[in-house]
Amino acid sequence: MRRLLAVLSLIAGPAFADDTTTSGMIAETGLARTAETLSAQPPSPERDMALSAVTFLAGIEAGYQARWRIGATEPLVPLPLLGTSLPPNPDPQPMQADAVNTIMTDLAQAMQNTRSALPATDAALVLDLDDLWLDVNADGIRTKDEDLVPLTVFFRTDDLTPIRFDTSDMHWLRAYTHLVEAAATLVLAFDPAPALAEQIKLTDILTQQFAQPPGQMARAPNLHRQAQQYGPLVDRLAVVVQTLRQQPDPELTRTASRHLQDMVTANIDFWQAVKAETDNDREWIPNNTQQAAAGFVLPEGTGALWLTVLDDMDQVLKGKMLVPFWRFAPGYGVDLSMWLQDPQPVGVADWVQGTAALPYLRPGLTVGSDNLEAFLQMFGGRAVLYMLLLN
Repeated sequence: MRRLLAVLSLIAGPAFADDTTTSGMIAETGLARTAETLSAQPPSPERDMALSAVTFLAGIEAGYQARWRIGATEPLVPLPLLGTSLPPNPDPQPMQADAVNTIMTDLAQAMQNTRSALPATDAALVLDLDDLWLDVNADGIRTKDEDLVPLTVFFRTDDLTPIRFDTSDMHWLRAYTHLVEAAATLVLAFDPAPALAEQIKLTDILTQQFAQPPGQMARAPNLHRQAQQYGPLVDRLAVVVQTLRQQPDPELTRTASRHLQDMVTANIDFWQAVKAETDNDREWIPNNTQQAAAGFVLPEGTGALWLTVLDDMDQVLKGKMLVPFWRFAPGYGVDLSMWLQDPQPVGVADWVQGTAALPYLRPGLTVGSDNLEAFLQMFGGRAVLYMLLLN
């Protein structure tokens, strides 16, 4: 009843200073319906902030739905939308060769729409993480395996306090949209469609073979079991390797580089805004004097250290620092910015050996690992999860 009243109050009129109605509306009606209702509301800072958050989550949801429809519910590769386990689909549709391209194109557009919706002035949005869910199978009915908290695997799942996302957190969201769009753009730059087309062809042939009764010469049942066990993993690796062999689109690699640099800029804005905060009101990512409402604890100095890690990345993206390579002498490295501006296919074996790195070899200052190692030491075995949180 509490959530239903919240939904009705949002429909009836505009939100007030802190939007506390959107969260309940998502719980009751889902992200798609919530986005429709918010879009019909008169523009206001609170409405715009809620719409940007819902647009971001709806973009993730749409990608999961696309994967679920074709039965790609197991983690594919460690990339946005593709690296998460999803509920199984008992009756998937056939995969098309352009499936990943479509997912990444739609995801990039959702990130652009999120930034466009962000308010230009101060606003606040209160979200109860237990209210948030992704309608993975697009049936409009919420199930436990569609809850956002278990899907993110980061937060503890008991006694979560509602979070008040404020003006500083808009910079965090902007940074995240640039990170996600950069990853999506890089995938599109390599175009996995040809590799997926070959994989679909192989799958069709194997399906036809195993639909026939075994012939008199069938003597390898163990090989069949091994193929069933390891075949999907080999297929994923083959698609990745074959995709990397494609000639990347230089316009898209340059665009991805700009998004990564914009991510760093937005992160700097975020941590500056967080540092200036003096309240302690249901914080998302806290400063040294605040507490996180979601229950995680950031060691003192997290923001400053994370910014040094991002600054190293920014220097590499701009070509001011080089990436060290295991076979090059000290004082030599790979200029990643050169590759992003004039990319070549990535032959895995050639890069491991070093011949593929030669066109991007130059003398200069190589980026050190001190800042990253300090961050890894600060967070231990959960460092990767905190990287995902801080982006």
